[in-house]
Amino acid sequence: MKRNIIAVLTIIGLFSTVFGRAPEQKVTINGRINCPFISHNGGTAYLMLSITAPATESRHRQPMNLAVVLDRSGSMADQSKIEYAKKAVRTLIEQLQNNDIFSFVIYDDIVDVVREAKPIHDKRELLSVLDEVFPRGATNLGGGLAEGLRQVERHRDKEYLNRVILLSDGLANRGVTDPHELQRMVQRYRGKSVSVTTMGVGLDYNENLMVRLSESGGGNYYFIESPQSLASIFRKELTSLSCVVAQNASIELRLGDGVRLRDVIGCERRGEGKEVVIPIGDVYSNEHRELTVELEIPEGTGTLNVAKGVLKYDGKRGWFESWPSFATSIHYTKDFSEVDRNRDHETQAKADVAVSTRNVENALRALDEGRREDAARELKNAQTAVMASPAASSTGAGASLLIEQKGRLESYQQLLKDSTDDRKAKKSIQFENYKTQKSRK
Repeated sequence: MKRNIIAVLTIIGLFSTVFGRAPEQKVTINGRINCPFISHNGGTAYLMLSITAPATESRHRQPMNLAVVLDRSGSMADQSKIEYAKKAVRTLIEQLQNNDIFSFVIYDDIVDVVREAKPIHDKRELLSVLDEVFPRGATNLGGGLAEGLRQVERHRDKEYLNRVILLSDGLANRGVTDPHELQRMVQRYRGKSVSVTTMGVGLDYNENLMVRLSESGGGNYYFIESPQSLASIFRKELTSLSCVVAQNASIELRLGDGVRLRDVIGCERRGEGKEVVIPIGDVYSNEHRELTVELEIPEGTGTLNVAKGVLKYDGKRGWFESWPSFATSIHYTKDFSEVDRNRDHETQAKADVAVSTRNVENALRALDEGRREDAARELKNAQTAVMASPAASSTGAGASLLIEQKGRLESYQQLLKDSTDDRKAKKSIQFENYKTQKSRK
């Protein structure tokens, strides 16, 4: 009976569809505690939240309100990056529909609105403006981003998918350059259901900034080492936009007495104390995404209500929330063997993989600071910790997940060892770690 006491959370959200006349969609969240029994002394527990969206089958996607913000600084001439970028934008335009709204912003020292936000009518005229874009000047990334956001806001509506795609190959060195101010900018617009996707091209851009902007903006991040792959990345982004089933989603948690949230690994959060909001951005058709919440459980006896919460999203008529809300609890014991007997090994493995991605972030910070040996040591320690997981000796999916992560960590170590350019190693490792943290399948 004790083995069956596992905190399984189920949220069924009734979402307005983004596919015209298609029926409402259901998005579910299941949650598991890695250790449904815990020592009476308290300790650390991990709550795994799994978001699952259904596959949608509709010929009518929601119209898009899309701005492309393109870096045209002088460095975009290298490796013909500007030409590949123009081809990628051309590919995107060709796939847009007449009821989509599109704007095009370019920036160097100066920000130019090549095309103001308006519906697609004459694609030939729109495509012709690309021929007039040439590289020059410095990089006013903040100015370009701000203008792209303004263009989308002009037609912002619940009927549209509102997104800015920001592409850059260099460092922001004109206008607003402070990363925190840029993050606050996209967060303000995220509150208006305008999301931001970032694309970094080559090895000279600030990957930390681009990741943070995508995280705060609720969109995606891409590291594009070779400009030849730009068109395929744009197609991938457009495909994901065509499959959004819920916009600007977030989980609102209320923690139990004495429970403290230490981290939502790889995700932003807002609020302190008992009330915490976890923004999760847009939810896509047929998507399965997992979040790991690290909790500090106080000492106690009996049963403790750990957390309850609700999933909210931005619908066509305002905010909607899932029903019912979810709740989970944990049981205290003085028998330490009872903790291990009831451990959920698959959830434990997922939690330990998530913790290892946080260790990888520590290695990346060491690389940023020029401490290469410390970075290598952090990666090695992360690998050792993964294989020391209580789930490592189990059979089934949990052990397989740990072995997969061990392989990734080994590849990161080898990449760092073989690389003659720390910028390339750092960006590659960071992008792979980003994808592992997002757990989007």
